[in-house]
Amino acid sequence: MKSMMKYSMIAIWLALAATHSLTAQSAQIRVPEDYKTIQEAINAALSSDVVLVAPGTYRVSLKIEAKTLTLASRHLTSGDPKDIEATILDGGNERGKLGKGAVITVGKKTGHATRITGFTIRNGNDGISCAATITIEHNRFLNNGDAIDYEGGGGVCRDNFFEANRDDAVDLDGPCAVTIENNTIRNNRDDGIEMRLHPYKGPRLVTVIRNNRILGNGEDGIQLIDYEDLSDRLVVIEGNVIAGSAMAAIGCMDKGNTKEDYRAAEIPEKIYLFNNTLLDNEYGLTGGANMVVANNIIARTKNIAVKGCAGNSVLSHNLLWANGKSTEGSSPDPATTIEKDPLLDDAFRPRPGSPPINAGIPIRPLIEKDLSDYSERPYQGSSPDLGALEAPAAGR
Repeated sequence: MKSMMKYSMIAIWLALAATHSLTAQSAQIRVPEDYKTIQEAINAALSSDVVLVAPGTYRVSLKIEAKTLTLASRHLTSGDPKDIEATILDGGNERGKLGKGAVITVGKKTGHATRITGFTIRNGNDGISCAATITIEHNRFLNNGDAIDYEGGGGVCRDNFFEANRDDAVDLDGPCAVTIENNTIRNNRDDGIEMRLHPYKGPRLVTVIRNNRILGNGEDGIQLIDYEDLSDRLVVIEGNVIAGSAMAAIGCMDKGNTKEDYRAAEIPEKIYLFNNTLLDNEYGLTGGANMVVANNIIARTKNIAVKGCAGNSVLSHNLLWANGKSTEGSSPDPATTIEKDPLLDDAFRPRPGSPPINAGIPIRPLIEKDLSDYSERPYQGSSPDLGALEAPAAGR
């Protein structure tokens, strides 16, 4: 009898635990209704809970560690961009000085399903300092040092808006593997995206930078910084509009040096550069010793459009036009290089009948040996168009 009672009690306990688990999966913790502060709500959250923050301005220095949760404004449920603007996480800027720490610090033991979504994040030394693999989406980053500072980890950085941050919009350090897509990155003081290729051996790290608008940044649009030895990394830069950079649209540096001097470093890591539009930058592409550069438009560069892209690099099916100098220390394929006005409209799309239409090459055959699950973006007509955006079907 005692044995039966024991097993019955175990069964009841297991049933209660399962019920609690199901409840925890859908639990919503509201700030300030359930907890006065956001940090208290984070501390109380169980795995897969949602911490939902009401509109307002919150002076915070938040920490997420060793749990999986969604930290969100009401934009999560409303889809209203006004909820992003109205829910402000402020790191404590006073009289133009940055706060001492990050607005949000994400520790390396944080669960991969964690999301931070729907906030205006401002006035931190970093906006988000992230050492884990998480999703950061639908946020506005204003007046931080680095807006997002990845210290390892990575994940997805999607549909965010970055403006007037005092250093880089996105800074990648250490062993990062991140997809940075569909963001607007503009008017930041330093680089739009800065990636340091620190020494690393292990499972290959893939970073994808695609479909972003990187505009008017104070140094490079994208800067890649090499260190000694070849690291186990693959970088894909695809479908971006990079315009008005004060220095290079895409600049390669080495020896850990981030101060852009257009040295066009011979970075040995494999880099794919597909279907980007680089306009009105001081320099276009500088450096790279193992790049595949195809289907790009590089136009109205003040100095050199393509400098020092050499070694094992391949440059094919690109349009170079109205640059101070088209190339230096680089060898684009003359048979497939177009030197004509791309005739882009104000949205960076080719106008009807313009040279980029159907002038590209399918990308999947070029990349599949290194990235077998690569999904080529759809295109109309016989071949892809050059540049970041396809011409509208009606105007082809």
